[in-house]
Amino acid sequence: MYNEQSKFIFPHRLLIYNLLIFNIFLPLMSLVTHTEKVLLPITISCSLLIILFIWIRARAIDQSKLIHAHWQAVWKRSRIVLIAYSVSVALEVIAILMTFAQKDPQLREIMIIAFTRVAIVPTLLVVTPILISSTLTVRRIRRGSFYTKPA
Repeated sequence: MYNEQSKFIFPHRLLIYNLLIFNIFLPLMSLVTHTEKVLLPITISCSLLIILFIWIRARAIDQSKLIHAHWQAVWKRSRIVLIAYSVSVALEVIAILMTFAQKDPQLREIMIIAFTRVAIVPTLLVVTPILISSTLTVRRIRRGSFYTKPA
């Protein structure tokens, strides 16, 4: 069904689509539409499901060594995204804890909005270079120069 090149590209494209949709597009859209309380948890959950699938495929032994190496490379990049998620979630938890001390409900809401925007920054800073790296990897695979040593 797929040729070998498509099998090498698929894990990288899966990561690229995950990063574009669930880590850049939907979080930014949620901030613009002020639906971050609803949409951010959904986007993180969907992204985590894709990362779980990547982890499962990276551990699978029913594929060739080269395909397995590409899944492993994508899993390594996904772990970096998980670290960025951890930092973002920690910042959001700190923001929520800080708002408990605030008596004024309007100021509390302003603090949550501000900290939510700040909490997204670590993820965006990590996702951008990984997205570029994965895109370059797909380009090298298409040229035929990246079959033996995935990054």
